[in-house]
Amino acid sequence: MKTIAAPSWIGLAALALTMGGCGPPSPVSYDRNTKYRVDGTSSGFALTVDYSRSHFIPEPEAVEEACKNAFVTVAQHVAAKRGRRIQRIDEQQIATKLGSNEHNTVSYCTATGPVAWQ
Repeated sequence: MKTIAAPSWIGLAALALTMGGCGPPSPVSYDRNTKYRVDGTSSGFALTVDYSRSHFIPEPEAVEEACKNAFVTVAQHVAAKRGRRIQRIDEQQIATKLGSNEHNTVSYCTATGPVAWQ
């Protein structure tokens, strides 16, 4: 007698449903150009900021500066929402990654770094 096994995709679907909340948190919108994600640490939090804006002429330095400014602003926003204060952020500890999409004239930047509580 032959038995019929359930298709393997059923098991994969069940696994995906049970692990749906196990990944990193989804980015939260701060404003129309900025999204962020916060990951708690023992001394504060790790912050990831995604910043993008349209341009006529690519200005990577200006986008990177705006991205770092957004990082500091969002860090202060997150701390205020939690009723805490943060230490001064050292720009040397903010890692940035720049890119652009020539098809729709958008420049983007991702800034990541640690933020420590006072």
